[in-house]
Amino acid sequence: MSRPLRTLIVDDEPPARRRLRALLRAEPDVEVIGEAGDGPAAVDAIAHAKPDLVFLDVQMPGRDGFEVIEEISVRNHGRCPAVIFVTAFDRYAVKAFEVHAVDYLLKPFDRGRLHQAVARASTAARDVSHGDRLLAVARDATGHLPLRRLLVRTSGRIWFVDAADIDWIEAVGHYVSLHVGPRSHVIRESLGHLASRLEPGRFARIHRGALVNILRIKELRPLFHGEFDVVLKDDTRLRATRTYSATLTGAITTAREA
Repeated sequence: MSRPLRTLIVDDEPPARRRLRALLRAEPDVEVIGEAGDGPAAVDAIAHAKPDLVFLDVQMPGRDGFEVIEEISVRNHGRCPAVIFVTAFDRYAVKAFEVHAVDYLLKPFDRGRLHQAVARASTAARDVSHGDRLLAVARDATGHLPLRRLLVRTSGRIWFVDAADIDWIEAVGHYVSLHVGPRSHVIRESLGHLASRLEPGRFARIHRGALVNILRIKELRPLFHGEFDVVLKDDTRLRATRTYSATLTGAITTAREA
């Protein structure tokens, strides 16, 4: 590129941000324009500053690196800056980054490794299809982690619903309805796929068309043939069929012992 890459540093550890900023002073193709210390701050900084390149930590408060990418991509209709992931953990995601994303830096990294990553970023920043590929990587990676937040689009707005705040989830055709207190949010997702992505032990299926948040259950009332009325804390009543009753009671017992 004819001008330096306008670069944002995102890491929840101030010493790590200082070290990276110091190392980047030796890179003529990089201009550091700002920093962020957590996921929400990163989303705001990227949306406002529109950097060419982001050094993005994977594990951060508020939102992890994957969630930052997905939220920015949704806001920008699939467009995303070039991203170099920074992580202290050599896990499955690292291999995905190596194949699909611009690059990753495994802490601690040296000046030579950083220079190599910046060179790759210069090429990626000119690639208009990079954002789409990066979003695919983020979604693939988050698919292997417990889903903590769900994205809801409605009336031109984007909502982010914390999974822990959901009372119960209902299958509605090819969609699911997320019941959160007095409100409901509909998203296009199958109940089975969503169940596989939620935090293990947090939700239990009570019949073919519903999941319930274990921590929202106030009472189980036995019925005939091994079925239960499931009473939630807001007095919502749901029916647990015999097929799923044993799994439900086991999940409740496990949650109480945890």
